[in-house]
Amino acid sequence: MKKILLTFCFFANLASANTIDAIAVVVDKEPITTYDIKQTMKILNVPKDKALEILINEKMEKSQMRQFGIYTSELELDEAIDRMLSQNNITLNMLKENLKSKGQSYKDFRVKFKRDLEKRKLYEKIANTAKVDFSDIGAKKFFEQHQDKFSIYTEITAKMYSSKNVKSLESLRISKKTMLKANNISLNPSNTDPRLLALLSQIPIGGFSPVLNSKNGYEIYKVENKSGMQTPEFEQIKNEVLNAYVGEQRQNYIQDYFDKLHSKINIEYLR
Repeated sequence: MKKILLTFCFFANLASANTIDAIAVVVDKEPITTYDIKQTMKILNVPKDKALEILINEKMEKSQMRQFGIYTSELELDEAIDRMLSQNNITLNMLKENLKSKGQSYKDFRVKFKRDLEKRKLYEKIANTAKVDFSDIGAKKFFEQHQDKFSIYTEITAKMYSSKNVKSLESLRISKKTMLKANNISLNPSNTDPRLLALLSQIPIGGFSPVLNSKNGYEIYKVENKSGMQTPEFEQIKNEVLNAYVGEQRQNYIQDYFDKLHSKINIEYLR
């Protein structure tokens, strides 16, 4: 009787494990398991439908990388990391020490860096097929319609959240919920890097900045209020406007590309 009971428990546990890690969705032959979904929900603190949307987008990108033959060798990865180190004026040992202080491994960093590099390659390849307007007339019209994109605020109040765990800040940016304590800060040209002021000037009130590197880990800003807006003349920032105009056209093309792909790619919902 005991042997029968043990056998039953074994198969019950096996069935439970299979259910926990069962395939929920298949995107162009790329599986998404129930475990993947739960982990994404947990790490990013998002509901199931949002987690599934994120995972489906990742699988679509992977499918397109395969279609375009996008690949990064270890040598290419090493060279890309070396360029990044040079641009930031740091050594490999300094990077490893910084990662260690944040509880991250260099191996995991390489995996993420490679994934981001291949994603950038994919987006560039897609964007290069777009028909883009480079004219001054188009750029000036874009400037007139989006002057707020080029305005800088000289007084910005914000909440700053800091953490050594980048994922906790990424989760905050998506879910708008956190247990982290915020620091209330007031930023102006006399106490803030102009690049940070320019970045936060483009974020709507109530919105969050991207996750940024800091001396002690990472930080993210929630914009509370902005004042003292200054907008330069078109001719003063003509090149900047043209770059933004071209960039938006390319970004819209990429978004449209994946919207169309989502409607025609083979997605099977199994659970």
